[in-house]
Amino acid sequence: MQQSVNIAICEDEAAETKLLCDILDHNDIKNSYTIFTDADSFLASYERDKYDLLLMDIYMKDSMTGIEAVSMIRKKDADIPVAFITTSRDHALESYRLSAIGYIEKPVSAAELNNVLHLAMLKKADAPSLYIKRNGALEKLAFSDIMYIEQRGRQIFIHMKDNTEIVCYEKLSELSSQLPAELFFLPHKSYAVNLSYAMHIDTDLKCFVMTDNSNIPIKRELTAKARKALESYFFEYTRSRL
Repeated sequence: MQQSVNIAICEDEAAETKLLCDILDHNDIKNSYTIFTDADSFLASYERDKYDLLLMDIYMKDSMTGIEAVSMIRKKDADIPVAFITTSRDHALESYRLSAIGYIEKPVSAAELNNVLHLAMLKKADAPSLYIKRNGALEKLAFSDIMYIEQRGRQIFIHMKDNTEIVCYEKLSELSSQLPAELFFLPHKSYAVNLSYAMHIDTDLKCFVMTDNSNIPIKRELTAKARKALESYFFEYTRSRL
């Protein structure tokens, strides 16, 4: 199963946005996209690991420039692939400083955009991942896309960040050896939680409260370890952003 590239498009010109969407809609690489008409609205909704690619217009009316917006993004996310879209090459050197994977002049060509999509797909394919067996084949799921894993009887239910659910016949006790301890915590024999999607621990209910508002139970004897694991994750995440 081909992975999908989740794209943020930040462009204020309707004609250019339509052109981008037309190319993406007819691309061989599976993708989805969200459109923003100014940098401020994009920054207000931005979350780390939410997108696999950012297509950023450099010049936008009534908004900060794309260079300024990506400079702010880079302070908290050094990894998201960015391609700048522009009417000139005046900011090419700045784009390389911001580790852009593409610098596309308008009007955008399908060939140039396809190249950027391919690079983003390769980067996503190289992401640290969980390997599962499903439908007779080995499948790869990026850790950053997994919210939590749940064992129900003989089946594993993998809850993804896009609110989809992947079901397979596996054992959590065997899959857990693939999960990095600094990112995943097993609060119960039937659950593994991605700490990046845990908002806090409800000490009364003894559970992780996730970003989708689901509650993941914590065994009483693991409550202190769960709290320490989440605090350590928050500390390391904050320190990495400084």
